[in-house]
Amino acid sequence: MQTDYFVIMRAGPSSYPLLAWDEYRVGFVRPAPVNVTAPVQLRLGAPVPRTPVMVDYHSLPEPVVSERIKNSLALLDLFGLQLVPADVKVKQDDVRRYWLLHVFNWIACINLQHSACTFYPDGDVLGIDRLVLDEEVLQDIPLERRRVFVLEESPSVYLFHHSVVEHILALQPEGLRFIRVDQWNDSAGFRS
Repeated sequence: MQTDYFVIMRAGPSSYPLLAWDEYRVGFVRPAPVNVTAPVQLRLGAPVPRTPVMVDYHSLPEPVVSERIKNSLALLDLFGLQLVPADVKVKQDDVRRYWLLHVFNWIACINLQHSACTFYPDGDVLGIDRLVLDEEVLQDIPLERRRVFVLEESPSVYLFHHSVVEHILALQPEGLRFIRVDQWNDSAGFRS
């Protein structure tokens, strides 16, 4: 089961920008659906590339995807995933529609005995040097309820089951990569 899951990460040159909120929003970092009546407002995040290239995947760090990835994911009817419209201001007169993946399916499943983690004084996970998932916890959850989830112990880590990864990669998307859990750690974003 350890090799069934992948962490989604951004990939590509520095011309693929990070994103930032262009408005104050509450509720996106908690395990509950959000009530959104209009697209959320995003902008390019620092450092803004001189010539930004908008691709299929960007991060806030929440995943933000293109229309074609959103349409592909919508076909899968994934438990605990809300596809939230997002207008990304690339330039003053260039606003593009993307989709924020609000994953409110949080699962506490780090095997703390076999993982290598650092902790805040209150016991929350600060960093992960080696991630091992608790297979017993995952086996007790039906697969359809864990195809996409966030680590409850570290809510910036988004996990995708290999079946979802294969579905996304069939599109040959630009700007993203998936790293298998047993090969991932906090510094994976700095490796090629």
